[in-house]
Amino acid sequence: MVNGFYAIYYTGVTGSGLGVLALNNGIIVGADMVGGRYDGTYKQSAIAGVYDAKVRITIPPGSSLVTGAIAGPQPLSMDVVMTLPENLGGEQPILIKTPTGPVNVIFRKLRDYPTTI
Repeated sequence: MVNGFYAIYYTGVTGSGLGVLALNNGIIVGADMVGGRYDGTYKQSAIAGVYDAKVRITIPPGSSLVTGAIAGPQPLSMDVVMTLPENLGGEQPILIKTPTGPVNVIFRKLRDYPTTI
């Protein structure tokens, strides 16, 4: 996967949302429009052109997810394990299976991750 900043557009059975991710040298961090936080890692798979990723998603108390799940009085955290194509779908939807249900995600690169400032 290419290091950089990405807008993510996602849709589930009860709605849609958006967020931003930064991918840099195997680390994934980000946030979304309801205050959800994304923290994880990615690495080259044994299969060429594919990356394995694991992301912990933490949703604020009382927030509704696009899968229909609702966080209770405490933050809801879940680990999502996924396999992603090297081009992150080329701005086409990728189906990601989460513990609360399926989500279609489009990744759109906003800019490269700088190597120097």
